[in-house]
Amino acid sequence: MSSSGAETAARPDLIKLLQDRARRHHHLLKYFLIGGLASAIDVLLFMALFNLFGTSALFAHSISVPTSVVFSFLVNARHNFKTNDHMLLRLCSFVVVCALGYLVGYGVILAATSTGFSANIGKLESLPVVFVVQYLLNSRITFRKAAP
Repeated sequence: MSSSGAETAARPDLIKLLQDRARRHHHLLKYFLIGGLASAIDVLLFMALFNLFGTSALFAHSISVPTSVVFSFLVNARHNFKTNDHMLLRLCSFVVVCALGYLVGYGVILAATSTGFSANIGKLESLPVVFVVQYLLNSRITFRKAAP
């Protein structure tokens, strides 16, 4: 078999492998997409408040994060983890996890500004760190399927 024939034969295997991984990690992928939208809401609102309206970084962060939290909870509960039971308890858990993310995020912003970077750069740097922490906690605690 020629090398191009071997490459063609390997493509379906690669596609099958990627599809299998996507199925196994569908919650992570959806969480990432929803988180991307929530992060866009967070960052755009933060930058508008901080840059256009001249608020402090803390004030802008304090408005942008809760707004994106409510969006993320509602969309994840309904469309990703498909949960509709114990919603108040799940919301409380989600808020606690997000509060942890809030503190971590503001810590990264403070670290960035104390080392000469702008609050905007700190905000962007905080996103992947907060994503990992919050996904692990929310997928295992907040949106865990209730025992029958």
